Amino acid sequence: MQTEISAATPAARQKVDKKQRFKRMLPKIALYVILIFLAILWLVPFLFALSTSFAYQFNVNGGEPVVGIYHKDYNWLWHTVTFDNYAKLFSEYNILGGFLNTILYMLAPLFVGVFTSAMAAYAFARLRFPGRDAIFFVLLATILLPGVITMIPSYILFANFYHWTNTPLPLIIPGCFGSAMTMFLIRQYFLGFPKELEEAAQIDGMGWWGIFLRIALPLSLPVLITQVILSFNGIYNDYLGPLLYVGTVTELRTLQLVLKSIPTIGNTPYPLMMAGAVIALIPTFILYCAAQKFFTEGIVLSGIKE
Repeated sequence: MQTEISAATPAARQKVDKKQRFKRMLPKIALYVILIFLAILWLVPFLFALSTSFAYQFNVNGGEPVVGIYHKDYNWLWHTVTFDNYAKLFSEYNILGGFLNTILYMLAPLFVGVFTSAMAAYAFARLRFPGRDAIFFVLLATILLPGVITMIPSYILFANFYHWTNTPLPLIIPGCFGSAMTMFLIRQYFLGFPKELEEAAQIDGMGWWGIFLRIALPLSLPVLITQVILSFNGIYNDYLGPLLYVGTVTELRTLQLVLKSIPTIGNTPYPLMMAGAVIALIPTFILYCAAQKFFTEGIVLSGIKE
């Protein structure tokens, strides 16, 4: 009898261990179920846009009746595929020209702006000078100002004083001086910068400028790449700025303005618009996939401070 109990004890213990492991895994399983559900919710609109971009715009095509997107029986999960929307975008609209204009307008603000923001961030984080904290908080307070407040004064300044209307200069020059938010996030990383490296560099006779260029910038590469990605998204998707300054000049329009020029009188050409949205998404998607590791690491590092 005792032998049977001792033989059954390991099996009972194993059963109890399985129940305990399942109870410990239950919160993680529930978390994964919620994450999968949220991921599906995020993917459905994108899949709908992608599927719609390959749909026929009208109910007839070459004399043969087809079910268009406006038809009540339209099924976005399964329908006749056509590439006419993409072909029409490139043949009738200046998609490539708008994309090239967007890239040209963002190069200087993207790289020069992040560099100047990094210089200011390093100065506020590592240098000691009178009024440093007061200047920093005043600069940081500008983040609280909505863009619509400075939009009209900026336009009057660029139009009447600099005479930069109908030119891309208002989209390029101000961005080269960086932004307060970019400076703040990079400063968060520099606050945790090891003092020993600075002291060792100073002992070797290196000044602050050399420390910044040769030590601080290379070590802060993940944070800088993160800010480049965030700045890219902001400049690339900007619509109001280009509309104000280059909206009346067809040759200078950005990609967002070109996509907005698609006529919507009568039946809105949703398949054509979705094709444009998919094309506009490609650069952002490629950039994020290529720099995902740096982006995640940069977000984490920007929260480190002393």
